[in-house]
This record gives sequence, structure tokens and C-alpha cells, in this order.
Amino acid sequence: MAQNRGNPSGIPTFYRIFFTSIDPLIALSGAYMDFFDPETILASSFPRASLYAEPTPPITVLLRQAGGAFIMMAFLMVFMLRYTEDVKIWKMFELGILVTDFTLFYSLYGALEGQGRLDVGAIRWEEWGTIVITGFVTVVRIAFLGGLGFSKKGGDGAKKE
Repeated sequence: MAQNRGNPSGIPTFYRIFFTSIDPLIALSGAYMDFFDPETILASSFPRASLYAEPTPPITVLLRQAGGAFIMMAFLMVFMLRYTEDVKIWKMFELGILVTDFTLFYSLYGALEGQGRLDVGAIRWEEWGTIVITGFVTVVRIAFLGGLGFSKKGGDGAKKE
């Protein structure tokens, strides 16, 4: 996957670009929808005709809180990860974000289960979009945490014996 060519930090170039440029854009797009297009966020779990897809005041509060968390994550991805070369810091941060990825899957599962739509054929394209995007970034995070693409030094920067 990622090769470490001339990168003094030990973080492969693919991960450096992905986690400091692409992943923040994904987080910011989620934040934008949380604040300015809540109908689309809700439609990613509930059909638009559903009463659950209505952005009521309590739902709007929760979406804005989630949007704030996405902005914070994007900020840390862009600034903190670019500031430090410490692979251990990167791994701790990405492990924390991985927890968020799993909670996104868990909440989608709960929404689909509550609607009796866990059958693969009942999943709509909006939900598939959430599954594919979150699934892709989750796989990249797991690969990073597992050290895939790191040099012989290993994923934590320590030289292997």
C-alpha cells in the first residue's frame, strides 16, 4: 500500500496525505451536512418520507454537536498531525478516530434495525454510501494501526530485531 520513500518521520506518504488532507475533507463534509443540510444526514439512515427523517429541534441540537466534533477532528488532522512526526501520537489519534468509525457503524445498524431493514436488499443507496465511505476510511485506519506499508522499523518507529 504505502511506501516510505525519503520520509524522515517514518509515516508512509500515503497515510500522511490521507490523514492530513483527504480524511479532514470527509470530516468537514459531514460537519457541513450536520449544520446546513440535516435532511441529507438523516436520509443516510432513514427514508425521507419517514417521521424519523425530520430535523426536529432535539435532532438539530445533536447534529450540531456531532458537527462540532467533526470540525474538531478535522482541525486536529490538519494541524496536530502535520505538527508532530511521532508515530505513536499518530497511532493514538487514529485509534481514537477508529472508535468514532465503529460508532458510526453501530448507529447505522441501530437505525436499520429499528426500521426492520437489516436485510441487504432493504438497504438504500444513501445507507450504502455511508457504509462504503466509512468502511474505506476504517480499513485505511486499521491498516495504518497494523503497520501496513511501514518500513522495516515497524509501525511504531522502533527498529525490529
